[in-house]
Amino acid sequence: MPRASCSADSATVFVIDPDPALGRMLREGTNLCCQMFCSAREFFAGGHETQPGCLVLETMIPDMGGLQIQRRLAAIDCLLPLVFVASRTDVSTAVELMRSGALHVLEKPVRPIDLVGAIQEALAVNQDRRRAAEQQRALRERIACLTWKDRQVLQLIAQGKSVKAMSTALGLCARAVELRRRRLIEKLELGSPLELMRFSIAAHDPDAPHIGCGARQAVMVL
Repeated sequence: MPRASCSADSATVFVIDPDPALGRMLREGTNLCCQMFCSAREFFAGGHETQPGCLVLETMIPDMGGLQIQRRLAAIDCLLPLVFVASRTDVSTAVELMRSGALHVLEKPVRPIDLVGAIQEALAVNQDRRRAAEQQRALRERIACLTWKDRQVLQLIAQGKSVKAMSTALGLCARAVELRRRRLIEKLELGSPLELMRFSIAAHDPDAPHIGCGARQAVMVL
């Protein structure tokens, strides 16, 4: 099977393992784009944390343990899912890795079919995470264009205020309130007053039901 060419935009399987056998198996037995590293220091030196893909790593790496790597990646909100392949580990460590966000913890010798299946799942998870992050970025950009007056209206809509109640709160006539709402719909690139209401609720309540995951992130910037 031909090897895939790797680039900065490729979904890459990053392998950290002093033993090259794992990476060699992936390079020679699959068409996955694969980059191998003998140490965690080597991986982090390359600045690969922001690239699309996933990370396959041995739990026992001489320069940095699996949990330490996992915590370092979590601290920078790295989107790479982690698949651990352990030459030796105990149940408590495996449980801690999973609780800390590892997608899989596999034992060596690992069957190629199990490893490739875990990697394919990890690549799909990374794609979903990157898509959600892009949606969040787009939402931040839309919310950044709002003035403090816009945000006043957004907050009142989130509180379920009627046009009359909003008019009283803002000291405006009903027509002026309606104009502000229409401008908000245009600024936020929404399709209807109902979408504006949903967006407003999501912006002030991250646990609001029936709102897309990306919209919930708007609460972080209001």
